[in-house]
Amino acid sequence: MAKVEKLDAPVGWLKDPHNKWAIHFDSKRVTSGKVSLDFSIDMWGVVPNGKPMKFKSRRKVTKEDSLKTWNQLLSSNWVEFDFEENMTA
Repeated sequence: MAKVEKLDAPVGWLKDPHNKWAIHFDSKRVTSGKVSLDFSIDMWGVVPNGKPMKFKSRRKVTKEDSLKTWNQLLSSNWVEFDFEENMTA
C-alpha cells in the first residue's frame, strides 16, 4: 500500500465573492517504490446553503501552478473557507 504525506502547498477551500463556486486545493506525496508528487485543484458548484455539492472538474497541476492559482484567486476577492467544518455542523 502507498504511503501518503501532506506537502507544503496550498491546501483547503476558496469560495468566490458571489458564493457560486468553490475550489479545493490538495497536495499529497505518494510513495510506492518511487516518490510521486500529486497536486490537484477541484472546482465545485455551491448550492444555496453555501456548501460545495456539485463537482465540476479536477485539474492535476504542479506545485508552482497551484500556488499561482491560489494567489490569483485571493487577489480577485476569493476567500478561504473551512467547508469540512461547516459540513459537519
